Amino acid sequence: MVKESKYAGPSSIATLLNLADTGSPGPTPSFVGPHILLAFMNVADSSYIGRKPLAMKSGLGEGAARSVLLRLRKKGFVDVIRSGCFLTRSGKRLASSIGSTMSGPLSIPNSSLTMGEYQAALTLRGMAVNLHSGIEQRDSAIRIGALGATTYMFESGRFKVPGGSSDCEKDFPSPAWSALKKGLAPKNRDVVILCGAGSEVGARLGAIAAAVTLL
Repeated sequence: MVKESKYAGPSSIATLLNLADTGSPGPTPSFVGPHILLAFMNVADSSYIGRKPLAMKSGLGEGAARSVLLRLRKKGFVDVIRSGCFLTRSGKRLASSIGSTMSGPLSIPNSSLTMGEYQAALTLRGMAVNLHSGIEQRDSAIRIGALGATTYMFESGRFKVPGGSSDCEKDFPSPAWSALKKGLAPKNRDVVILCGAGSEVGARLGAIAAAVTLL
């Protein structure tokens, strides 16, 4: 796997993404920044979660999950006991900070809006200013194993595609629009990414990989 460069963007999210960079010579890890961010979110969503369930929900092998947890633990964000792992007080503050920028990923019923039997969506608050064509987000999702991703900006109560539809709900009718509004509550100038894959974890991971290109 290609080693990633340092991430910029909101410090709370960059802190986690950059944990994938070992900063020293040696074998390249089998995981990248989006895996760590998804793993952290999965811990945050649970009171306790075991290593094996965490690995499955984060698209990681058990060895990679151990490495990710070790890095999170060294930073003081996660603690591990026999019954599972959980966020520390510092980890909870970090999760709250991330939540002010990113909402989701949220599972969305299969729709025609993007490719893939399993689909997940997330919102990036106020990030429409960083959005161009949406191609970079799609390509990033595909590189990490998703089948595709569609990126929208939410403006004046409407989902829009850069350089395309100015009212996606009208031009591409789908029940998914209501699910996106209800589940993510997008606000003006937010970005909404809908990603599809062959598995639920693949869709969630792809959505995160697409999102970090805008941070």
